[in-house]
Amino acid sequence: MTTPFDVTLSVAESMSNPMAKSLVLAELAQAQAQTGLIDNAFSSINKIPNRSEKRQTLFRLAFRAIQEHQTEHLLRFVRAMVEVDPKSMSSVGRLAQSLLDNNHHAQAAELVFLVEKPFDSERNRYDFVAKFIELADKEQLDTVRLLLETFSDPDYRDWGNLAFAKRLVVLKQLSEAQTIAESFSLPIRQSWAFFELSRLTTGNDADLCFRRAGEIIEAISIEPESAESLATQSRILGKTALKIGNTELGLRLLEWSETAAAQISVPFQRFRAQYFLAKVLRELGQIHSVQEYLDPATWMQLELSGFDRSRIGVWVAEAEAANDLTVWSNAIQDAGKPEQKIADILRAERIAEILRRFTFRNEKIPPCGEPEQDAINLSAEEFEEYYYSPFAIKDCNC
Repeated sequence: MTTPFDVTLSVAESMSNPMAKSLVLAELAQAQAQTGLIDNAFSSINKIPNRSEKRQTLFRLAFRAIQEHQTEHLLRFVRAMVEVDPKSMSSVGRLAQSLLDNNHHAQAAELVFLVEKPFDSERNRYDFVAKFIELADKEQLDTVRLLLETFSDPDYRDWGNLAFAKRLVVLKQLSEAQTIAESFSLPIRQSWAFFELSRLTTGNDADLCFRRAGEIIEAISIEPESAESLATQSRILGKTALKIGNTELGLRLLEWSETAAAQISVPFQRFRAQYFLAKVLRELGQIHSVQEYLDPATWMQLELSGFDRSRIGVWVAEAEAANDLTVWSNAIQDAGKPEQKIADILRAERIAEILRRFTFRNEKIPPCGEPEQDAINLSAEEFEEYYYSPFAIKDCNC
């Protein structure tokens, strides 16, 4: 008996226009696959004259198989797609990500290892690996290790290893997590990794990880190019140590932060680190007044842009917990000063930032994880404490 599929194929083969023929055959292949006629679908695909349409048809079939949880023919679709067009390798990563989203973990990893370059960027590779790590159980740890070896960029590999170490703690594999923390080539990353592990553990394990984080960072030589990161990280660790009752280590780390901040060569960045530290010291009762710690005259006499002066003014106000309206008004005035290199719209945006921060200055709002909202709700020091990481890289958004 002649079927609609037979008639469609006959009509398609009689067409002289390649685009029209490709369109009909592509739809035929998808209909055949949908009804379980996989071999017939492949036969129709092979007859498609347009290579791009052939590739797209195979991708659509693979994607539909994932969405409908009928993945028994998935590898066959993908292999055929890459054979038709080797450049379509980068589409394999998208399919693997979709598999993860649909809880097909083992097949997702299998797809990634199927071709040489399944991702078009290290960032996309990282997104997949991070998601896989987040979902991994103990039986999938060897697969995670293999996935981490596929990174060519050392920064992304480090970021992936940090995610893996944190997952290992959750899976009660602290010893291996600590080994990974020790393996980072940059001591500042080693320290932060142990700090992250300490936040996921309890009792003696948490204390040992935290002490190791402090021990590593205290041994780092302060160089001009790393002084700012060292000052920031030491401040965050020091503040945490004092909050959990480790007073001796906490005070040492804050002193180390102070030493590092003093060696930041760019004045604007140096003031930033010093005022953030002053805010912490005041809140912890280590100093009575921020202005005693850092006289505003040290920066007010410098030839800074209005933008920079407005930022420092806000830092001063936040560090001192000042409700003095003059401080905030001066920051707005500095931001609004006409400057040759700064457009009116940029000055307006800066003034809007100050007003939003002024409105929320007395509210203790916990971070929500949305940077744009947290930039309004949190002080600059609190924002940095929540989002800072020595692992962060230019396009990682992490």
